[in-house]
Formats: sequence, C-alpha cells, structure tokens
Amino acid sequence: MTNAKTPRKLTATGPDAAQEARDQADAYDSLFADTPLELDDGTIMMIPPHPEYGMLDDEQMDAWDELQYEVDTEYDREPDIFIPEQKLDNGIMLPAETQRGALLRPYRKTVGDVTSLVKPSHSIRVVQAALGDAKYKELRAGGRSAADVWKIWGKQGLKVKERQASDSKSASSTVDLETVSEADS
Repeated sequence: MTNAKTPRKLTATGPDAAQEARDQADAYDSLFADTPLELDDGTIMMIPPHPEYGMLDDEQMDAWDELQYEVDTEYDREPDIFIPEQKLDNGIMLPAETQRGALLRPYRKTVGDVTSLVKPSHSIRVVQAALGDAKYKELRAGGRSAADVWKIWGKQGLKVKERQASDSKSASSTVDLETVSEADS
C-alpha cells in the first residue's frame, strides 16, 4: 500500500525512446517503421516516419520543433480574418474572433522592407530536420533528393488514412457500429 504523501517513481521516457519505438515498429512491420531508400551506389538509407508522428531522435525532434517555431513566428501570412460576433437562430451568441491568415506560398519571409523566398525551400528544410545534416548530405551525395523522402512520406500518409478509414475505432471510419445493449445490473 502506498502512502498518498509518498512520491511514486513513474516510468519516464528514456533518451532512446524514439529509436526504441522505431525498432518496435520494424519488428512488427508497422506503418511507422523506418523505410529503406536505395541510393545510387546501392547503399540503403533508412528514412524515419514524417516528423509529425514524433518518432525522430531527440536532435532531429529539436530541429523539427525549431523549424515549426520559425514557420509560426517568421513566415509571411495572408492578412488575419476578423469574424464579428454572431447570433444564431436559437439565440446563442458566438463571440467575435480573429483567425490567423494562411501561410503564403511559396513560403517567404519579410525582414524590414525586403521579402525573399525561404531558402532552402521549406520542403527541403523539413527533410533536413528529419534526417539531420550529415544524413541529408549523404542522401544528396547518393543521388537522391528531398523529393524522394517526400514520396515515401506521401505513401505512408496514404496508408495511415486507409487504416483510419477501415478502423472501426477511428472517428472517420466507414464501418457501422452495432448498438451496444444495456448493461445487466
């Protein structure tokens, strides 16, 4: 029996948690396993899942977070959209709100009076963040590009959507659930 005032030791995520998750994904042939990409010289490079799935090594996750922060705070956007207070037919008042404008594409930044495109392009920077600088240089030296990684990620995303559509536990599932009978009591 534990005393409510005694702190409990809770299992925390270890420093190698992302690698352990990818190893487990490999062992069970998961959608989230690293994907092999053959370079021109026959070398196989393992490509991690898209950063949105959170299965990167710590350094790459930090780089991804920094890129996301930069996008949020520095990339140019369309003007914000003001939506005035609204009264619904049932009398409920919706408060006024301002929605942030969409990011301008191609991605760009304005510093002072000078606007320039993001270089390298945002798509390349996402791949660099996910792979790390050394592995990205190896990818390029091996005759491949960020587009090859995005092709892998695109296929992975389609598989995830297919699985969600067929999974009866997913909100977007097309599977009809039977009514659950009342509990016996």
